[in-house]
Amino acid sequence: MHLQLKGQIMINAAAQKVWHVLAHEFGTVGQWASSIPESQAVTDISAPAGATVAGRVCATAAPGFGAVRETFTYYDEQSMRFGYEPSEGRPWCIKHAENHWAVRSLGPQTCLVESRAELDVAPFPGVFLAPLLKLFMGRVGAQFFEELKYYAEHDQPHPRKLKAQ
Repeated sequence: MHLQLKGQIMINAAAQKVWHVLAHEFGTVGQWASSIPESQAVTDISAPAGATVAGRVCATAAPGFGAVRETFTYYDEQSMRFGYEPSEGRPWCIKHAENHWAVRSLGPQTCLVESRAELDVAPFPGVFLAPLLKLFMGRVGAQFFEELKYYAEHDQPHPRKLKAQ
């Protein structure tokens, strides 16, 4: 069973600044995202050309999920696009997952951030879990976008993240 989740948000900050947060600081997402209590860079394998790290390991706040190691599948500094997938720590019912990100400039202090998540879920229990998974991931994704926007526009973590610490 295949699921696709898409999201986008307009941020009142320069595209390069937002790209820096998402891509160059990929390993430190736990500093500003409340769904990720802590994160660290993956440095034991080679990073793609232009990337500062090969990936990250994230502790998650989601019940039943442990640490997830995510590695880049592609990275394009010029077009401000990248993709990554969990290489370890993925729940057994998720057969494959990949997330794609893009940052597009809309003006000197405005950009659009787009995300597309692709998941292949095992038929069982996927048939039963898919609606809940889609709802949960949609909620987490909306918070992630809100917290990214706040972080990029205010140069500090969202109050939700500060409360979670």
